Amino acid sequence: MAKIKTITFGCRFNSYETEITRSILNSLSPVDDVIVINTCSVTHEAERQSKQAVRKAIRENPQAKIIVTGCAAKTSASYFQNLEGVFAVVQNNAKSDVNSYLSLPHAATAANFDSNAIVDEDDQLFQNRARAFLQIQSGCDHFCSYCIVPFTRGRSRSLPLNVISRRIEHLLSLGFKEIVLSGIDITSYNSDGLDFPGVIQAILAKFPTLLRLRISSLDPARIDTRLLALLTTEARIMPHFHLSIQSGDNDVLRAMRRRHTREQVIDTCTRILSRRPGVILGADLIAGFPSETDAAFENTLRLIDDAHISLLHVFPYSPRSGTIAAQMLQLPRVTILNRAKMLRKKAVEVKKRLLNSLVGTHISGIVEYNENGFSYGKTDNFLPFLTRATLPPATILSKHEILRVSNGMLELSPTL
Repeated sequence: MAKIKTITFGCRFNSYETEITRSILNSLSPVDDVIVINTCSVTHEAERQSKQAVRKAIRENPQAKIIVTGCAAKTSASYFQNLEGVFAVVQNNAKSDVNSYLSLPHAATAANFDSNAIVDEDDQLFQNRARAFLQIQSGCDHFCSYCIVPFTRGRSRSLPLNVISRRIEHLLSLGFKEIVLSGIDITSYNSDGLDFPGVIQAILAKFPTLLRLRISSLDPARIDTRLLALLTTEARIMPHFHLSIQSGDNDVLRAMRRRHTREQVIDTCTRILSRRPGVILGADLIAGFPSETDAAFENTLRLIDDAHISLLHVFPYSPRSGTIAAQMLQLPRVTILNRAKMLRKKAVEVKKRLLNSLVGTHISGIVEYNENGFSYGKTDNFLPFLTRATLPPATILSKHEILRVSNGMLELSPTL
């Protein structure tokens, strides 16, 4: 029986799309071994590692059919097409299409592929049926000056509501308790006359048994009155919102071609927290963008407290050829790394302060897995927890007391 192996680089969307590709290949039952390498090109280093992985796969698996897809398949298409040993190069907009793989010698027909059956229970994205990710949008129209994504994934495209509904029905039938809506620029969702708030409302109305809906990264510029009302009044939307902020300085934001200001971020975060106090806010921040002065960096550091952000993803700036920012005067690498280190230190401090402040309160969450007599998971507001009990994955814990902070996690009482 032929083996199917996948190697994934980069973002969560690549991981999600890898599972679709795996499902397609399983349905086709290829005659030969197949290795799919889903590449990344968000930085030069990511692209270098992707190319290295392809060459290694060719060298170690001379009889396998090597398929290259992902963002580096776009930025370095000719490289992979001319690389001896690569069977096919599949672009992002085609890697979820069964027709892209019909050139493989296979034993089944394309009709066997079920586009809704995209779940692999062993994959980290769908661990133990607790939480499933559903990508409803891809691509981006905004062309931020540091970002290659619009070139590698194309313009914004949205999944129609009927397809979203079929996939949610499938996920619920498999026993998932929580679904995460994701997208490259999810707030730009637009299909069937529905915008992003509209599709959320449609999903919640159609699936009253879906009690836990989570939303991935949000563009602060698109959090309008309607979306704000949904985020702060709908109890089935989990109270954790991650914002794509990138900088806390207005000059840097303009140079990045972002569409929000520092003041808008603070105002939005303040309104969210005033209307729904249990919310935890997260953010992406880039350290060392080319035009970032010492004062601008200090503004980003202060924004963490000013906007009450508790969970941070910090990225040291790395120039990417093909973007406007790569042509700007770059900061010394040591400066970039030092600033990233300072932001990460701040991230540890604010998270530790948050966790300690919650001891003695009660919180709800979902179990993801158990190990050695402990169960582990995430609270509704996406904080890591453990409890001294062996509970099945996807068990919902409701209003359990937080006893202490243990190894960076909230320890919950095993019973009410």
